[in-house]
Amino acid sequence: MRTSPLFRHITAFTVTPKPAHHISRLRIRRMSTLPTAEPVFSSNYDPAQAGKDLLPLLLANGGKWALIESGKGVERSFKFKTFKKTWEFMNIVAAECAVQKHHPEWSNIYNTTFVRWTTHSPPGLSEKDVTMARFCDEQAEKCGEVEGDGSQVGKELADRVAMEGGDCCVPKKKVA
Repeated sequence: MRTSPLFRHITAFTVTPKPAHHISRLRIRRMSTLPTAEPVFSSNYDPAQAGKDLLPLLLANGGKWALIESGKGVERSFKFKTFKKTWEFMNIVAAECAVQKHHPEWSNIYNTTFVRWTTHSPPGLSEKDVTMARFCDEQAEKCGEVEGDGSQVGKELADRVAMEGGDCCVPKKKVA
C-alpha cells in the first residue's frame, strides 16, 4: 500500500501549460528525492486557479486527499462509526453527484468508503473533482467521520471496478 507523502516538502509551485497535450501541469519544486507525481489538470480547468483550489486539499498542506500516481485525480478513505453513517455519507454524496453530473470511483466496506475523483473526458483533474472532494470533506464532518488508521480500505476494489468499467464518461458513438 502506498500513501502519498509526495507533497511533504513543497517549497514553491509554478504553472506550465502543455498545449500539445491540451493538459496543464502544475510543476512542483521539491527539496527531497521522494518519487514525484504532478497534478494533471483537465484542459477546461485554468491551471492557475486549479493550483490554488487543489493545494489546500492535499495531505502536505493539512488536507486529507492524496494525488493519485498519474496525477489525474485525488483519493482518500472516509471512516465512520457505523455502516449506517457510512451509507448516509454515500447517499449525500450521490445526491450531489446527480446535481453536478459527475461521479466518483468509489467503494464501500462496512464503515469505510474509499473515494477517488478524476475526470475521464477531458482527462485530468477538473474543477468538479476539486469541488466534489471539498464537498466530501464537508459532508464527512457532518456525518461524524472518525479518525482512520491511514489505510486505504477499498482502494483495490475501486481500482478493479474502474479498470473493468472502461471509459464511463466518454460519449458513446450512436449506432444507426
